[in-house]
Amino acid sequence: MEELLFRRPLSYLPVRAVTPHGTLSAVPGGDDDDGEDRISALPDELLHIVVSRLPIKDAVRTTVLSPRWRGIWRSAPLVLYDAHLLPAREPARAAAVDRVLAAHPGPIRTVHLAYCFLAAHERELARWPRRLAAGRVRDLVFLNLTAAMNLVPLPADILRCAELRRLYLGFWMFPDTGGLPDGAGGFPHLRELVLINTFMEDSSLDRVLATSPALKTLALVVSYGKGKHVGLRGQKLQCVLFWQSEAVELAVLDAPRLERLIMWETSAPSEGDGSLMAVKIAEGASLLKVLGYLQLGVHKLEIGNTVIKADTNVSPTSIVPSVKNLALMVNLGVLEEVQMLASFLRRFPNIETLHLEHVFDGGPTGNDYADFFMELSPIECVQSHIRTVILHGMSGDLSEVAFLMYLSQRANELQKLTLVVTDKKTATVDDVKHILQVLAITPWASERCMVSLVHPKLEHDLNFHRASNLSVSDPFLEHGRECFRFTKEGYPRV
Repeated sequence: MEELLFRRPLSYLPVRAVTPHGTLSAVPGGDDDDGEDRISALPDELLHIVVSRLPIKDAVRTTVLSPRWRGIWRSAPLVLYDAHLLPAREPARAAAVDRVLAAHPGPIRTVHLAYCFLAAHERELARWPRRLAAGRVRDLVFLNLTAAMNLVPLPADILRCAELRRLYLGFWMFPDTGGLPDGAGGFPHLRELVLINTFMEDSSLDRVLATSPALKTLALVVSYGKGKHVGLRGQKLQCVLFWQSEAVELAVLDAPRLERLIMWETSAPSEGDGSLMAVKIAEGASLLKVLGYLQLGVHKLEIGNTVIKADTNVSPTSIVPSVKNLALMVNLGVLEEVQMLASFLRRFPNIETLHLEHVFDGGPTGNDYADFFMELSPIECVQSHIRTVILHGMSGDLSEVAFLMYLSQRANELQKLTLVVTDKKTATVDDVKHILQVLAITPWASERCMVSLVHPKLEHDLNFHRASNLSVSDPFLEHGRECFRFTKEGYPRV
C-alpha cells in the first residue's frame, strides 16, 4: 500500500534539474592567487544561472555573501523543489515554502511540491496557486499525496497559470472547467501534462486539450472513477500514455502528429459484465509509429469505423500502415486469442519490431495450435517486414513452441529473436534452452537470424520515463542479462 500511495507516484515525477549533493565552498588558490573574487565580477545574467542551479536553501544563503549578491536571488528566476527541504517535518516544510514564495517577486521558473501535506494547509493552498500564476510559473509539480484515499478539489487558480510548459498534478479532484470564467483553464504554452490519480470529468479533459494547442505529451496515470470516454485531440500531440487506468474507450480522434500511444495495465471499468476496453484509432493517425500494449483478452480494437474481429476482412480503411513497433499481450494457449493475434497483425502491415507477451489467466495451458499456424494464410508484416521479435514471459509452453515454429518458417526478414524467460517459477532456463536447440536444427526462412535467451528484468512494470521519451526508439525493450544465444550460421553457445 505504501508503494502505491507514495513511492510509485514519486517515481513518475520528472528528474530534478538541481541536485543537493554538491557543496558550495571557496577553494583556496595557489601561490598566484591574488584573493580577487572573480565570480562576483561576473555579469548578473551568469550569476542568475549559478543561483538557479543551487538547492533552495543554498540559493537563499547567497544573499548574505556580500552586497554584490544581496539582490541576485530575488532577481533570478525562482527554482524550488520541496524535496530539498527534507528532512524538515510538517508544518516547518510548508512554512519554508510559504516564506520563499512570499519573498521572491518572480519570475518563477520551476516549483515542485511533492512532499508538502497540501490538504492540511488550507490557507497556503489558497495563496500558493495565486502566487504561482502571478509569478508566471513554467514548470509545476503539485502532488497531494496525503489525500490519496480521499481526493480534495484542486484549487481553480492553478488553471490560471497560463505560462506553464510542464504540469504534473497528483491526487486531486479536477475542477469542472465548464463553470470557469473566461481566461481560466487554458494553457497556451503547455507541452507536457501528467495527471496522476486525478479524478477528471470527460468534459474537463476535452476542454484542457482544446485549450492547450502546444501540448506534445499527455499521461493519464491511475485514472479511474466514472466510465470514461477518453478522446485524444491535439494538433501537436505526439505521445500519449494511459497508465494503470480504466476507461470505456480510449479514442484517437484528431491527433495528426501522434507518434506513440502506450497503454500499461489498462482495462474497462470493473462492472463485472466482461466488457472490453475499446481502443479506437481514427484514419487520420498517419504518423503513429509505436502502439502497445494491446491486450487481446482486455481490449477491443477499432480502426476507422471497423471493429477488428478474428474474421474481419482486411481493407485500406482497417489498417494502420505507419506503425513500426507493436506490443501485444496474448494467451497463446487460448485459441480465440491466437485467432485475434493473427487478425491484429494483419492490421499493421509494416511492423518491424514486435513485442509479444505471453500472459496466463490461470486456465489450462499447453495447447500448441500447430495446425492453426500451419494453415494460416500469409500475413504481410510477418512475411516481409518484421526484423525483430521479443517474446516476453517465455516458459517453454507448447503454444509458444508452435508460435516460434511459425515465425521461423514465415518471417523472411527476421534478424533477431529475443526470448525473455518468465519470472514465474514455471520453467528453468535449461528447459527453454532445450527447446531452442531443437529449433536450431529446423529450416528457417531467415538464415541471418540471431536468437537470444535473456533473463527478465527485476521489476515487471514498464518504465514510465522510457515510455514517454520520444528519443528512445523502443520503449518496450527492457530485460535482464543474456544467458544463451545461437545463430543459424553457427552452433548454440552459452
